[in-house]
Amino acid sequence: MKYFMFCLVIFSASLGANSSAGFHTIVWNVGQGQWVTVVTPLQCYHFDAGGEFFPWRKIALQCQQKKNFLFLSHWDWDHIGALGKPAMKKYLPDVCLALAPLGRSSPRKMRILSAIQKCTATAPLLPVNIWQPAAESPFKGSSNGLSSVTQQRGILFPGDSTANEEKIWQDLPWVARTQILILGHHGSTTSTADSLLKRLRRVRMSFSSARWSRYRHPHSRTLARLRAARIANLRTEDWGNIWIAQTAIYDFKKF
Repeated sequence: MKYFMFCLVIFSASLGANSSAGFHTIVWNVGQGQWVTVVTPLQCYHFDAGGEFFPWRKIALQCQQKKNFLFLSHWDWDHIGALGKPAMKKYLPDVCLALAPLGRSSPRKMRILSAIQKCTATAPLLPVNIWQPAAESPFKGSSNGLSSVTQQRGILFPGDSTANEEKIWQDLPWVARTQILILGHHGSTTSTADSLLKRLRRVRMSFSSARWSRYRHPHSRTLARLRAARIANLRTEDWGNIWIAQTAIYDFKKF
């Protein structure tokens, strides 16, 4: 493990501008929030776009010249906040909304989303597994409880889905095929329950996009559950923007 971590840091410097040409995933260091981008040669798939600060130039390096698809789990600012920034139009001019949050929100948030064009019926081009709560969901009074859950290229994006909500979708066949987990609700103890981790038998790596120094995420009890399930965790607070190069064997690199 020590040798692995040494290589992880040493070789991270080799990632440069030409990296935008391949298939990879980036968990952006946005503070407390979530913005994960799956990068392909022609498109970028963004799973949420929120946080406290944004590495706009690095995001543009990967996606500015490509078609960009947005999948938004729910209405919270820490998942959609980048959309209201002027820099969004500057650095990612070609963006469409592939998955909108369920329900309604404040007039300001509704105006921000209404300004983004919806994707056409032929997009996105790569398959994305999607689960959304039913209209009669018992959790509809909570924005977190109405989180949509998505998965692409073996990576699961639970949004801020709560432990009670996890019980509803955790038995879906595509959930069991997950290999990488983005921690729900940034590692809050109200998500990533033992029952979900037992279902994710293929997962050996997880990522949390949060600030423990301020918000205490990921929670110590969540980390304890991950250790018991033998799932490692990397935090953007420690590593910065985390690069996931998906090959026959997953490589994890930072740049």
